[in-house]
Amino acid sequence: MLTVNSLSGGKTSSYIAANYPADLDVFALCCIDDHNANAHFHKRYKDEKMIQRVNDKLQKYCSNWPEFIATSEDPQILWTMFDLEQMIGREIIWVRGMGWEQMMSYKKAIPNMSKRFCTTIMKMQAIFDLLLIYFELPVKMRIGYRWDEMERAERFTESWKYATHCEYREKSNTWIHRWKEIDWRVGEFPLVDDKIIHYHIQEFWKDKNIIFPSDSNCLNCFWKQEQQLRKNFDEHAPIMYWAAVHEELMKRTFKDKNSLLEISKMGIQLDFIFGTGSGCQAGFCTN
Repeated sequence: MLTVNSLSGGKTSSYIAANYPADLDVFALCCIDDHNANAHFHKRYKDEKMIQRVNDKLQKYCSNWPEFIATSEDPQILWTMFDLEQMIGREIIWVRGMGWEQMMSYKKAIPNMSKRFCTTIMKMQAIFDLLLIYFELPVKMRIGYRWDEMERAERFTESWKYATHCEYREKSNTWIHRWKEIDWRVGEFPLVDDKIIHYHIQEFWKDKNIIFPSDSNCLNCFWKQEQQLRKNFDEHAPIMYWAAVHEELMKRTFKDKNSLLEISKMGIQLDFIFGTGSGCQAGFCTN
């Protein structure tokens, strides 16, 4: 059974990659297929070749999806993952699934607290497809749950339901999807087993020459507090305004009480602790 390190680009999952070698290290990138979301990319990061480097990575296993244009995560994550690959001395496989626009059109909704489908579609589905098509199931999968958040491991699921084929019904002149549930992974939680907590993670990366995003996971994530979302408008306005435009188009919001445009007009609380990321309940996003 293959071992797989599921990487999010945050310090915790990167700690696993650095300290617990696996057969496969996999990183799923959340993509935006809209040039408006990367309007500041080249000007801010001054790296004309990065987008091509990302496309070269994704081309290997995800050539069926559109070319990479932008990400809903802090673009710093792109450099982080390449630097991490150099540090651990093993290939990190990059995958992607549906982009944000296609996902919201398909679901006819915007992800929020009552519709938490984004991580499943953009990260879990992409990793499942990779393992199903190119490798062998089930696998032993390591997720970045620390000892001080061990309760997250209780929500870890090991089965996956996927469409196997379609059948045509002449009477109704319709196609019917047929589904199958498969055991695709067995969870391993080395940080829980070895009692690794947030302090250990922070100490480990202090003397390493890797820069992590100041705010991990998608910048527009509904799990984030309003003040963090407001801060992200200052740091990555094109991405945040792209998300705000889609709220207007779909007449829905990521947060229950405020739209992103309303949040963009809020004042900054100087005593707020920024950059804490968000802990998605699906288990693939973690700081």
